[in-house]
Amino acid sequence: MKMKTYLKSLWARHLGNKQDRTAMINVASLVINALIGIGKLILGIYLLSGWFITNAVYYLILCVAKGQVLQQYKVAKRMESPQERYTLELTVYKRGGLFLCFLGISYSIVCLRMYLIGDAFIYSGIIVYVVATVAFTKLAFAIYGTWANRHLHNPIMSTLKMINFTDAMVSIVVTQATLLTMQASPLALKTSSLFGMGCSALFCLMGVWMMFHKNKDSNREQGSATNEQGDE
Repeated sequence: MKMKTYLKSLWARHLGNKQDRTAMINVASLVINALIGIGKLILGIYLLSGWFITNAVYYLILCVAKGQVLQQYKVAKRMESPQERYTLELTVYKRGGLFLCFLGISYSIVCLRMYLIGDAFIYSGIIVYVVATVAFTKLAFAIYGTWANRHLHNPIMSTLKMINFTDAMVSIVVTQATLLTMQASPLALKTSSLFGMGCSALFCLMGVWMMFHKNKDSNREQGSATNEQGDE
């Protein structure tokens, strides 16, 4: 009985809040992406592969972006003033837009290299299904996170949703290239790289929108931030 009570109190303290649960899921995602980025960087240096190195740069920028958002979320939770808290959250949101532009630019370089040189690494065998499963899982989590947190008008949570959407779309591009290559499509890399460049342009547009759009909604968002602090 005591153990059950302890577990309930532990859940309420660390995971009782929906935003805290979202943050914890993103911490796990951050660790996975960091391992992928470091692994690709090591392979790129070992194999002297520009493909792996440019991919590693994208993943490491993604990790830095998500890491700083999660760190600022912890700082914001400790703030007692709703106005100061919202000011910090809005700063994180705008900075997240800048990181999103960096992600778009870095991934466009990856796709441009794939289009011009065609030196993409194509997976084979059972790894193909692992890559596809990871890609669609990321997309499912991104869609679920957006739907589950649709009523939370919190700039930091919105930033995490944008970053997760970006990560999911990149995984879909990789999956498309792999599946088309398996089918011996002569234009597999060309079409996938063009799709990837289109996604990169979308990421940059999303980043610019984040950097400039929220000023219009500051009064509404600040009120929402106050209400969310009260719910905690």
